Amino acid sequence: MQPNTTVTALVVLLYIASSITGMRASKPSSQVPEPPGVHETVPTPQTQNNTPKDLAGRSAAVSDNANVRSGPGTRYSKVRTLAKNTHVRLVGEVNGWYQVALPRGGYGWIAGSLLAVAPSAGSVTQPKHDVVGYYTVNYPGDRSSYDVVHAYSDSLTAIAPFSFVVDGSGNVRGDHSTDAMTLATSKGLANLALIHNLTGRSFDKGQISTMLNSRAARQRAISDILEIVKTHGYSGVNIDFENVPPADRARLTQFMKELRAALAPSGYRVTMSVPAKHKDAPTSAWVGAFDYYELGRVCDQVMIMTYDEHTSGTRPGPIASLQWVEKVVKYATTQMPKRRILLGVAAYGYDWNTSTNRARAVTYQQAVANAAKYGRKIQWDAEAATPHYRYKSGSVTREVWFESTDSLRAKLKLVGKYGLGGIAIWRLGQEDAGYWKLIQKELLK
Repeated sequence: MQPNTTVTALVVLLYIASSITGMRASKPSSQVPEPPGVHETVPTPQTQNNTPKDLAGRSAAVSDNANVRSGPGTRYSKVRTLAKNTHVRLVGEVNGWYQVALPRGGYGWIAGSLLAVAPSAGSVTQPKHDVVGYYTVNYPGDRSSYDVVHAYSDSLTAIAPFSFVVDGSGNVRGDHSTDAMTLATSKGLANLALIHNLTGRSFDKGQISTMLNSRAARQRAISDILEIVKTHGYSGVNIDFENVPPADRARLTQFMKELRAALAPSGYRVTMSVPAKHKDAPTSAWVGAFDYYELGRVCDQVMIMTYDEHTSGTRPGPIASLQWVEKVVKYATTQMPKRRILLGVAAYGYDWNTSTNRARAVTYQQAVANAAKYGRKIQWDAEAATPHYRYKSGSVTREVWFESTDSLRAKLKLVGKYGLGGIAIWRLGQEDAGYWKLIQKELLK
């Protein structure tokens, strides 16, 4: 059974069960139903439609202290109260009442007037493509990603906050970004809990290998992930394991299968970020562990990280040349369902010391401002479809390659050409502001 079918069936069964409970409560011998809360509205009987709408994958925030009831209406008994700003996952909707999965388990119904949620699923036109933005907080008070979501939410469909890390024992820990979740939910965006293995400045190969090779550790990680998405109301999860030893290829696939088995029955989306490659290379140190064919059948979406073609330690060059990106896409579409593929797009650049090939990351704004500071004209590489320039800082010659709206335009054409599911942007707050109008035009209308 497919995940959406499972959720729809669950909605119907739970609604029938709650309706029976309500019928019993309405008998003369039952206790008198509790009066409506201050902001709860009583549905008009003659306009009721008792067919639940399936809202799998959507979430909401409680906008005021809310009574949770056993059925869709004030005639049903109150089962608990949720505090303002509590996040819940939506399951179904009947006559303006939303069935929700409660943070600590179980289900209940909340009046729509008490939820900060996008218009009901029945009136929402699904976008042509998904646009996922990786959301980061790089230092205390950093609002660069927040400000982008606030200003350009109409050009996004989901965010993936870079928040949680897994260790070798399978413990998943991190700081849930309440601000990100509340803002995204209020804008009608999905939220993916991003789970990674970054410690310090590098992805920990030893810790991730230890976790993958222990069945107990894998199960602990999956249990923690399930608790995180339930407690905080995420729409699903994004797994971003990097620097995985190629010898752990089968274990990585097994972990994703076990994760899907735990999350999919409750309607949670299972996605994964994978390194870019244009052929299978099972022994390759960086990409060998990622079996495109198997992962493409396990995951709801696969975000291919088609960037860092050149990076610190390599010679200067494009972050993601058009011909390289297309080569990766051509291979990926032979291995996995194309609509499940999200093309990774960069929002940054690198500034290299040409003598050492060491580079520092720069945002679009920094790259452009630096060119102006040194009086350098930005060049366009027509083959790579990427801007770049050179300058001298003292006696050191430096070279800058970066991504812009023009380079993004060329990549978005690949999404249409190959029928991909959309894009995933690394990361929100570094990009050329022109990205958003272009994305709206090319992917969402």
